[in-house]
Parts: sequence; structure tokens; C-alpha cells
Amino acid sequence: MDNHPQSWENCDTDIKQFVLDLVDLLKSELSNNLVGVYLHGSLAMGCYYRPKSDLDVIVVVQNQIGADIAKKVGMAIAKQADKKPTTGNVELSIITADTAKNIPVPVPFELHYSTEWHEKTLNGDIEYDSSKTDIDLLSHLMYVRQRGVVLAGKPIQEVFGEYDWRYFMDAVLDDFEWILEDEHIVETPFYGVLNICRVLQLISENSQTVHSKEEGGEWGLANLPAQYHPIIQKALDAYRSSVDVTEEQRRAGGLAWDKQELLAFRDFARQQKMSNQDES
Repeated sequence: MDNHPQSWENCDTDIKQFVLDLVDLLKSELSNNLVGVYLHGSLAMGCYYRPKSDLDVIVVVQNQIGADIAKKVGMAIAKQADKKPTTGNVELSIITADTAKNIPVPVPFELHYSTEWHEKTLNGDIEYDSSKTDIDLLSHLMYVRQRGVVLAGKPIQEVFGEYDWRYFMDAVLDDFEWILEDEHIVETPFYGVLNICRVLQLISENSQTVHSKEEGGEWGLANLPAQYHPIIQKALDAYRSSVDVTEEQRRAGGLAWDKQELLAFRDFARQQKMSNQDES
């Protein structure tokens, strides 16, 4: 049976409490330097599925936080993440108010936390005193602007500036390129299939409107050739499934996938990308 999609307004009590506790932690650690905490991604867009989805957060501070505070805050976030009620984790970046307003390219960040950074954070293996940038922030910040939720602090339109859509697309296409490379789609089947659909939707519609992975999959069923509908439907079913999965199982959604079907869809996406490049 499909799992019910959740939004911030109607999410499970334990998920909401976990997020609110994270916000309280950020308020405590960052104090008067905190400008705001903003939710984006699936929970903000009403397509959060408990067994699969992550919690995506952007934190804005007035001033740079420095290495010592960044290390302390990172450790506190990682320890809070250990209390998460779901397999999906927090993906969080802290940026300055100037960065949020002016969106320099590449986008610098003060601190980043995600599953991949969890053990490194707890083990103290991160260099907080070096300047870092993240191309994914060009995507995340557009999602905040268009479909984000204020968890604490100032309104989104007051904090986050506008920036050229092509920078958003650069970030999206960077991820798209990774999915199309080698056999990466076999490593992350439902994520890869749904993201291909989402990118093709962005290119096709050219409406400068962001979409969720679920919306991308639905668009794919309505607009892409029928021969790819079974793999798209399987990806949607995996994304929506109520079956609990481990972190190791999460990439494949706990399902067995036909490698040739996935590679055929990858090849189709490669052709679409080349056709779009020829037209532009």
C-alpha cells in the first residue's frame, strides 16, 4: 500500500518534533547571529514519504561563524541527527545573509551536514577554517525561494535574493550529468529515474518553476514515450512505498531493478539532452 505523502503542516508528530528540536538547537547555538531557518525539499512541497525522504534545511546567519563555532554547531547537529525517527537524514547548510541575498557563484557555505558528513563530523575530520562552495546550493536556494517554509526567523522574500535561472539549471544539469554517466542510474534507480523526469520537465516546460521528484515522475508518465512508463511507474511506486528500508536499501528502494531497463532509460535521456543542446 502506498504511503501517504506528508507536508510540514500535516507530518507525523515525531518528525515535526525532531525538526522543531533541531530549530531550537540552532537558536541556542547561533543565538543573535541567527537570521532564519528554512525548510525546502519534499516536506516543504507536500511529497515527503517517511521511509525514503530526507529533511532539507537552509540556515541563514547574519555574520560568518568561524571555525570554532562551526565545529561546535556541526557536532551538535550530528548528535541531534542521531535521534532522527526515520531512515532519511537531515541535509543542512548554513550560509550568511549576504550570500542568501546576493547569491554569489559559486555559492560559499559556513557549514554543511548530511549523511555523508555524519561520521566525519563526529570524528572531527572536517576542516572548518577553509572556504568551501557547493554547486547544489544554486538549486536548493531556488527551491527555498519558490516553495520553502519558514521554520524560524525572517520571511523568505526578505532574506533570499533573486538570481538568474540559468545558474539554477547549471546546478540541476550538473546532477543530471552524474546520473547519465557510466551506470550511476543502476546505483540509485528510483532517484535517478525520477530526477531524469524532473530535469526533462524543466527543459520541456521552460517555465522557470521548480518541481518535486514526484511531480517529475507524474510528468514523465504523461509526456514521455510509453515504453518507459513501466520504469517510471516503478520508480514512483518505490518512492511512495510504505515499506521501511535500511540506509543500504534506500538507494534501490528495497526493490530489484532490471539493469537493461534502467540503462535504456538513461540512453533515452542522453538523446534528449543532445537534442536539446542542438536546438539551443
